[in-house]
Amino acid sequence: MSAKEQTIQNQIEFRPSEPSEAKIASRLLFESNPRMATFMIGLGSEPRAKSILAKIFSTPGHRLSYQFTEMVVQKSQVIGLCTFFPGRHLSKLNRQLSVILLRHYPLRGKVAMILRGFPLIFIKEAAQDELFVSNLVLKKRARNQGVGTQILNYIEAKAREMGLEKVSLMINIDSREARQFLERHGFKVEALHLESNKRVSHLGTGYLRMVKKV
Repeated sequence: MSAKEQTIQNQIEFRPSEPSEAKIASRLLFESNPRMATFMIGLGSEPRAKSILAKIFSTPGHRLSYQFTEMVVQKSQVIGLCTFFPGRHLSKLNRQLSVILLRHYPLRGKVAMILRGFPLIFIKEAAQDELFVSNLVLKKRARNQGVGTQILNYIEAKAREMGLEKVSLMINIDSREARQFLERHGFKVEALHLESNKRVSHLGTGYLRMVKKV
């Protein structure tokens, strides 16, 4: 296959997600950060995390909503998704997500979620002048084909359309491949956040905040 034919084969499209796509979107959202989803949303239960993600996806106004999600499509098949929004909206979207998640638990579960989420309050994920990528994931079969580069190019173009100066995201410190990929595309580490020893077994070592000027 020629380089031109390979490029054509790997071309992708983007489209806004619909509330009716909760089933496939929730699976992808879970895969974008399974440890965090299991620990925070499912309170230790992977099936419960997936179930709650599917239920809340169709609700607008929070960071994991269809409202801020675009599906990545190749040959009419969904192969991934990306969720992004201006950083100035992050605090409001986080608060709304917390309210929605707490509704899924009785009192004991509510307390557990608040305690687990409290340390995250002190982590700066995005600045006012950034387009924040909350979630970005591809199905395994679509990886290492240049699709990730196309997604980043698309997100950067969206940032410029919105008049934003930067694109930012958070990755796990342990995600060496993700860091190398992002650095090749001009992202730089702006901050490092370490998890406490008690949470490392659940969430990993911590997080890197990476930013690129566009």
